[in-house]
Amino acid sequence: MVDGISTAQSLPSLSQEWTILIPQLGFGGVIFTAFMFLLKWVLKTQEKILDNSKEERVGTHLVQQGFLKTLEQLNIQSCEFHKQVQDSHSFQRSEHDKMLDGLNNICIVTKQHAECLDKIQRNLDEQGRVLVRINGYKHE
Repeated sequence: MVDGISTAQSLPSLSQEWTILIPQLGFGGVIFTAFMFLLKWVLKTQEKILDNSKEERVGTHLVQQGFLKTLEQLNIQSCEFHKQVQDSHSFQRSEHDKMLDGLNNICIVTKQHAECLDKIQRNLDEQGRVLVRINGYKHE
């Protein structure tokens, strides 16, 4: 009870004028009512802010999920590319080994041919000397 009036009677509808509220509720009641209206406004405003924040968090969460999905896809692609590069390098190394083996074989054969050619050259020189001796040519 406030000033002999019950609380149900002390809360008039919003359509009454302030001049009626002051005598019924007293100055403390008016301040309390104004404080309640202010508190109600602050709570509604806070509720709107929280709802907006919730929507922003949901949107941000969706964006972050998109980033994570993109990063996962990039990681998978980079792993596949890395594997392809390793396979390519393995193939290139095996091809280089084959080329080196072929070049080594060419060097061995060339060296053997060079030794044969040296033998042929020495043989031809000896045959030339023999022919010179046989035919009586003097060696100059």
